[in-house]
This record gives sequence, structure tokens and C-alpha cells, in this order.
Amino acid sequence: MEPHVGKARPETWEQGVPQATGLGSRHRMPEPGTVLRLPAVPELPEVETVRLSLAPHLVGHRVVEVEARRIRLREGIEPASWRERFRGRRILALERRGKYLLAHAEGAVALFHLGMSGRMVLRRPEETREPHTHLVLRMDHGLEVRFVDPRRFGVAVALRPEELEAHPGLGRLGADPLSDGMHEALRRGTARSRAPIRSVLLDQTVLAGLGNIYANEALARAGISPLRRARAISAWRIGALAGAVREVLGEALEAGGTTLRDGGFVNASGDSGYFAVRLLVYGREGEPCVTCGAPIRRRALTGRSVYYCPRCQR
Repeated sequence: MEPHVGKARPETWEQGVPQATGLGSRHRMPEPGTVLRLPAVPELPEVETVRLSLAPHLVGHRVVEVEARRIRLREGIEPASWRERFRGRRILALERRGKYLLAHAEGAVALFHLGMSGRMVLRRPEETREPHTHLVLRMDHGLEVRFVDPRRFGVAVALRPEELEAHPGLGRLGADPLSDGMHEALRRGTARSRAPIRSVLLDQTVLAGLGNIYANEALARAGISPLRRARAISAWRIGALAGAVREVLGEALEAGGTTLRDGGFVNASGDSGYFAVRLLVYGREGEPCVTCGAPIRRRALTGRSVYYCPRCQR
């Protein structure tokens, strides 16, 4: 989808010349149109969706201009570094590691993390720039890639290639949940852990990229309580959980991610994800379980909500 044309408005910028085997098949899906009142935080399917929608417009193309605001995100944007390392450079590859996006260029690497509210969108230069647009890369085909982050928990840094592996966000990432090594990584991560299984699933040193939405959903499909101690779960059930993780992530990718009521997540072309209508437990406190009819419960666990069916999940 092409970006929509809008009116331009002035900004103050610093410029450089200026296969899953889970148990989900036994569940019925909620009816389409379910409204969820929750903030959307980009997780692996959302980040991969952004990568897939951006790649045709970045890979093989040259950055002809960089505009950047000197602003403190989780890591500050440095306009001079962006201009020096990316203006005139061709993008060679766009990679995802966990929830990070890496744009490999000639002699440089851009590291992005969407945080809680970040978006990377494609727009024509004449289109209105949204508030909190902190970085713009104008490409040789005429479109702009814009990094927008209202809550400023994201990351957008320009690195030299030799600096990449030393970046603290990448140093201890675990297995990718879509990789062949995911099941073994989950088995090792749970074998001696006294923590609740939901907490293990969110540990980025175990599985890199899995977040709260899909952890809750995978546990629901596997029939495992998010509160159960990880080491108390049998090897067979851990295998079922690994299959459920793959299954739910695969379905979410096919649906383009999850956009909840806040409308926060969109891909690079501005399209929403549609996995929200398939959520079994997340955001459905008090609503009937789609399998047994029991009310879905919510509890706080390490500062974040867990959602589960007290009958189906043990």
C-alpha cells in the first residue's frame, strides 16, 4: 500500500545540508470486532511485520538525506552521527534480532527498537510529519522512512559495524522463538527456574522477542497456568508450550501483528495488524473462556498483567 498524501508542516530539525504442534486447535476463536482496552507494545510479530514491509524500500537503496532531532530516547539520537554514517550510504540488509531491527549499510549499522510506542513508517516528503517524529531517512526512490516515538522508550542509533556486537541490548539475547533452537532454549531456561513460567517466557536471555501478549496466548493454548513454577512443568508440557509459541507467533505474523484499541501498532505502510480478534485470554478479564465458559482472570505478576482461564490452564 502506498503512503497517503497529506499536507506538509514545518518542523525544527538538524539536517545534513539541512511448524507448530500446540494445543490451540481445540479452542474456538472470539468473535471478530472484540474491543480491547489495552496499550499495544510491539513484540516479535510486530517487529518482523515492520521489517518485511520496510525491506523492499530500504534494501538496495541509498539514503540521500538524513534529518534528525537531538532528543533523548532510551538512547539519545545524535544527528551528527546519523549524517556522517548514513548520508549517501546504500542499505545492504535489514535484519531482526529479538525485538531489534538492524539496518546494515556500507560501513555502518542502524539499530532500532520500537520500545512501547515506536513506529517506523514510509511517507512521501510532502506528507504531514506526525508529532514525535525524531528521525527521517530520505531514500533514493523519493520516499522517507520516519521513526516516530511519542513515549520515547525506543532506540535509534547509528553505529560502526565493529560497535554492534558490544551494544548492551544485543549482548545476552537468547534464542529466536522462530529458530530451530527455540525448544532446547526453553527446556534449559525452565529446567531449574523457580520463577513463574510467564516470567521465563519474557526473559529475553531465554527467548529473544517474545512479549506479554504472545506469552499469555501461548500458555493458554498449551493449557499451562502462567503462575506455575517453570521447573515443575513436565518435559512433555514444555514441548507442547514450545509448539504453542511457534503456532501463535506464526499466526500473528500471518495476521500482520496485533493492533489493539489504541491503534498504536501499524506496519511501515500504515496498515494495522488483525491478530487481536483471535486472542484467547489477553485483555479479556471477566469474559467467558472460549473453551469452558469460565471467566478469564487477570493478575499482576512482576508489574505486568497475566490473563488465564482457571479451569483450562493448570
